[in-house]
Amino acid sequence: MKRTIFTALLSLTAIVAGAQTMYDGLNYSQNNYYGTARSIGMGNAMTAVGGDLGSIGINPAGSAVAGYSQFTITPNLTISSMNASYSAYPVGGADRFTNEQNKRLTRFSMPNIGLTFNWKTGNGSGLKAITYGLVVNGTNNFTGKMLAGGRNDKTSYQGAMAVAADGYDMYFLNGYSIDKDGKRVDRGRDYPYYYGDDFQNDPNKGKFAPWNVIANAQAGSIDNYGDTDDPSYYWRYKAATEGFSNTGEKDANGNYIYDIFLAGPLNQAYSRNITGSKYDVLFNVGFNFGDTFFVGANLGVTSLNYNYDECYKEAAENPSAFEIDFGDKGKTCFSDYRTRYSYTADGSGVFGKIGFLWRPVDGLRVGAAVQTPTIMEINERWIQDVNLNYTDASFNGSAKTPEGEYSYRLRSPYRLNAGAAFTFAGMALVSADYEMTDYSTMKFMSKDGGWSNDTFSSLNDQIRNCMGVSHMVRVGAEFKPLPEIAVRAGYNFTTTPEYVYEGNSKTKLNDRINAFSVGLGYSSNGSFFADIAARMTMLADEYISPYADYLSDLASPMILNKRDIYNVTATIGWRF
Repeated sequence: MKRTIFTALLSLTAIVAGAQTMYDGLNYSQNNYYGTARSIGMGNAMTAVGGDLGSIGINPAGSAVAGYSQFTITPNLTISSMNASYSAYPVGGADRFTNEQNKRLTRFSMPNIGLTFNWKTGNGSGLKAITYGLVVNGTNNFTGKMLAGGRNDKTSYQGAMAVAADGYDMYFLNGYSIDKDGKRVDRGRDYPYYYGDDFQNDPNKGKFAPWNVIANAQAGSIDNYGDTDDPSYYWRYKAATEGFSNTGEKDANGNYIYDIFLAGPLNQAYSRNITGSKYDVLFNVGFNFGDTFFVGANLGVTSLNYNYDECYKEAAENPSAFEIDFGDKGKTCFSDYRTRYSYTADGSGVFGKIGFLWRPVDGLRVGAAVQTPTIMEINERWIQDVNLNYTDASFNGSAKTPEGEYSYRLRSPYRLNAGAAFTFAGMALVSADYEMTDYSTMKFMSKDGGWSNDTFSSLNDQIRNCMGVSHMVRVGAEFKPLPEIAVRAGYNFTTTPEYVYEGNSKTKLNDRINAFSVGLGYSSNGSFFADIAARMTMLADEYISPYADYLSDLASPMILNKRDIYNVTATIGWRF
């Protein structure tokens, strides 16, 4: 690879730890409904069914359909399966994915706890009953574990950090700062940042590198090779994994061009562990008008927890090829490198939802609901560490960033859903739903600013340009071979809202999430009932670049991750 001195800083994925992206908004706004085992078994096609405490989160009017009070509790087992393949040559090399590794992560949760009270008014017509309820429903589960790796003789993570460091004074990479008069200040190798803020908003912007670059410099994985006598005082860097030579050639600006290359093959490994969930606490009221028309409303409180941990390793296949001369200290050889990044987000917000359900004729039900945007306040924390090992342990280095913190607000989109259900002689039920969510209306704002502030203006513009409408279709069926027994099946799919640009052309991605479910229910002649369901969710294939491209002709490795989520859910309940 040829790298000119004054190489422009290349963008890195999450180059500023904790920086918000439109994918954060999408991740925290999406719903993958859980609820009760009956609802899951029918593919959550419950807009026009009602009577089930899992359906209340889909259509609040559903609580009024049941002519009784009820209590339900629903434990759930989630198994996330990820099959990852690694390719060191992604450009024109889609067929080179190798080293498949399957990882599973199992988590227990409680996606539904609900209690409703049905009060009959005694009216023979008009308002027949009112239902009050408190229901907790799961709306997303972030469980996932992945491991991928392989052999690479072209690029390295440390090399990407060196590219990102180009142009920064080593003085700043070692944690010093500049005062208001432009003088250098020794801060004891502290990190020169507004803690928890984007370095782009720093009044000294352009002088301080991102945290991950600073950590790599302080651990010794990157070092300068540029001419410190250059009047512009810019610096050029290479990594412990790289070799270089001055070609003697100069670019159009008179700057020397260097050949930079890996000193030998690397064995690379990338791992990712994600846990967390999103829940809605629903304060519900439903009204039954003559067993024909039902109206309901929810005041909802959303609770979010998201934990992300990733680790990247690379080790020399032949350490002797990576000899490094430390001058007076002597020589040694690069052995292995590890960096770990941990991120946590907690959030809460409030929304409202109203809906209706109507029986125009016997056997037919129709329903619809609309949910307001959720205004969430999200608190992020992150930290990163770097460890570098040589064949001579006396040269080893390590560094850890301070813990970053940042709080902001996110406005999720409106949700509109409608559905119809048909019953046949009291023995069978078929239902279908459609839900629309326009993710282009998502919006970020600073915690202390207004929705029109400039802090997130570029990000919000990106959301409007690159996000669109997501469509969810749900179908379900229930059959009763015996009055006490119900057999269920369901299917749903959700389309991606994301657009991509190729030149001036805007194209919507065809990715979608598919889910298949089956279920079984038992209802006694008394108050007790129980349901069980199993669901398989097939997520869209995920392509991951562990680090940024060096230059246009040298790409990062690519990981192809195929993801499936399995749920086994059981509900027990009582009517009273």
